[in-house]
Amino acid sequence: MTRKQTGTVKETVVASWDSSRNYMMAEDEFTGIVVGKEATGSEYVITNGVVAPGAVIPEHFHKWEDQTFHVIEGQLEARIGGETHTLGPGGSVHCPRGVPHFMRNTGQSQAKLISYIFPGDWAEEFMAETSRQNMSGARDPGLIEERFGVVYL
Repeated sequence: MTRKQTGTVKETVVASWDSSRNYMMAEDEFTGIVVGKEATGSEYVITNGVVAPGAVIPEHFHKWEDQTFHVIEGQLEARIGGETHTLGPGGSVHCPRGVPHFMRNTGQSQAKLISYIFPGDWAEEFMAETSRQNMSGARDPGLIEERFGVVYL
């Protein structure tokens, strides 16, 4: 990732998928921070995600953030606020805060997506804690809700 100071408080950031800091968010679902809060003044973060065939992003909602997904590769079934949509390459969906969302990779190959989280002040800490819990097997959804406002259903 390269950074360049601009005339504003924020920086110009050029980043690649491969330079992201990666976290295990669920079994067979990994997310990475491509552009973090430090580069955007916590206004948003940009993440990437890889979802294995048949794997899911568990149903949840965010109390404090909006999230937009854009599919790069693969096929995802997305349930957003009770409506189910099929998303392929180029497909996008916006999830306002408070709206439950769930995704399943229905394809035969991994799905890749980009996500934008607004605001982004909690995202990396949330991903690090969720990854730590998933890797240890000691999940604590109450802690996740209390600290990060993410509610798993």
